[in-house]
Amino acid sequence: MAEAVALDPGAYGGTYKLVGGAPALDFANLVSYRGTSREHDWLLPPSNLAAWVAAVGLEVDLEAVDDVAGLREVLARVFLAVADATTPAAADVARIGALAGSAGAGRRLVFEPGEPAARWAGPVRSLPVALARDAAELLTSAQTLRRVTACDECRWVFLDTTRNHSRRWCDPADCGNRSRQRRHYQRRRTALPT
Repeated sequence: MAEAVALDPGAYGGTYKLVGGAPALDFANLVSYRGTSREHDWLLPPSNLAAWVAAVGLEVDLEAVDDVAGLREVLARVFLAVADATTPAAADVARIGALAGSAGAGRRLVFEPGEPAARWAGPVRSLPVALARDAAELLTSAQTLRRVTACDECRWVFLDTTRNHSRRWCDPADCGNRSRQRRHYQRRRTALPT
């Protein structure tokens, strides 16, 4: 079961949890019940962004954050398309690619003595670039991409790491319970004599 993240929900009664398995997926999930009457934007109030970045553990500069809500929607569209086994829009994939491609500025490749492989040194300073880079890593790994799934209930995206790819909900204690309760109610309702 995922732990709740201390984001201010405002008047909304729900909680936000890191269930995606990757920062790009968790960022896409910063809208609950997207496109429904229950929709809630977790980037509001603006202080929630800093709380989210801290919860995820990204070391980025939050001073130069432009259009993060737009990037969130691009990530959501792309990963929901992947979860639904459709092809994401080329313009959305190109935007992620362009941002991810700019990640190399100021970074250097180092090979430490005794280490089995080289690594990148120097942080990615921009939040949008860090998220796009994470998304690009997911999108370029066929094995990982096959595990991107959307919750049956709320449509949050996550990596299904179960052995048999059977995970259906973002969190069984939240959306799983709602789904089971609804099915139980429907079964009882159809079983009642009229």
